[in-house]
Amino acid sequence: MNQAATALNGTRVLLRGLGVGARIGNEYALFDRLDVDEAPRDRHLSVEESFMAARTWLTDHGVEVESNVTSARPVLAKLFDGEVLDHVAFTTADTSSVISSLLAKGAKPWRQTDDSRLFRTATIGVEIVRDVEAPDAFWCPMHPDIRSSVAGRCPLCRMDLVPIPSPRVGEYRMDVAVTPAAGGRGASKLRLTIRDPVVDRPVSSFATIHERLLHLFIIDRQLDFFRHVHPEQVSDGVFELRENIPPGQFMVIADFLPLSGRPQMLQHAIVTPGYRGTLFPEAPNLTPDGSSEKEDHGVRVRLDATTLKAGKEATLKFTLTDARSNTPVSDLEPFLGAPGHVLLVNANLTESNHVHPEEPATHGPVITFQPMMPAAGVYKLWLQFQRRGAISTVPFVLSVAGP
Repeated sequence: MNQAATALNGTRVLLRGLGVGARIGNEYALFDRLDVDEAPRDRHLSVEESFMAARTWLTDHGVEVESNVTSARPVLAKLFDGEVLDHVAFTTADTSSVISSLLAKGAKPWRQTDDSRLFRTATIGVEIVRDVEAPDAFWCPMHPDIRSSVAGRCPLCRMDLVPIPSPRVGEYRMDVAVTPAAGGRGASKLRLTIRDPVVDRPVSSFATIHERLLHLFIIDRQLDFFRHVHPEQVSDGVFELRENIPPGQFMVIADFLPLSGRPQMLQHAIVTPGYRGTLFPEAPNLTPDGSSEKEDHGVRVRLDATTLKAGKEATLKFTLTDARSNTPVSDLEPFLGAPGHVLLVNANLTESNHVHPEEPATHGPVITFQPMMPAAGVYKLWLQFQRRGAISTVPFVLSVAGP
């Protein structure tokens, strides 16, 4: 590495997720110890021959490669004469469209990461790498750690990437107005106003997340009443929901992404007309379920939550079986752009998490979610999925151990 950097007036670099090496102009030579089990078959190819073979393979698969060829390659070939060349990598800002083109032509990745795909050809390995030096401009609203310098789709959930907003100071605010139902028993309408944290004006634009601008959850204080609904936007920052809500105390949880900010989960407590109880009741005494199986609309749902631990990303694995035939369910239908949704809250409703499956296009029988568990305690979750036109809502109560 030092020899290459010195001979070509290059710079030693550490590329995030790729390795160490030398940068010469717009090209890199990365170095690693050889794994004998993964040794390439094409030791006889020079650097120049390898590059041309890789470029030809990409062109044959419908991918255009920039034509500029620097003078560094012949020198690299001389420096590395007798060394083993594993593969040739090409950077691109739009990895999703390049990889999609290769897959459409029948190419199959041999190894992949979040930032790259490595293909083995008959002559040389070819890797497509996200341009890690380009500034991130887009991210996934469901997986903010997935970022790109260009628009595309998230490789995990297949949602469209949206522009990363400028940092905002302060928290977004949600005002909720309750319209009494006829007779003063409960509510017939909720009016929500989302306000910007800087100027305190209604937010003008929102990203569409799982087919809706805003997901609203309404949960009563005893965690028995549950609604997952979608108010209509009637003006800038203002949403209205016509829904019959009985007398009681409720927590309204809004999940949305303002184009001026980051993903939001806002909570607002309301009391609907006709409620006569105390305004500060104790949290419900939740008891973890004795059985890991529930049934709804003819579907038996088994939950495996053995990895739950506070402060860590946990795995919730749901296995779905047809209750009548006892066969695995394989005909789930998309529900709001996903195979399923999970809302998870703690007993006193101070923590909430709306998560989506790790398998963005599965039809069953397994759906997995990976929520971050903020603290130890007892939680209640609601799993929602759709089959044969019917939406199932299956609750579970579970205990989360300390770290």
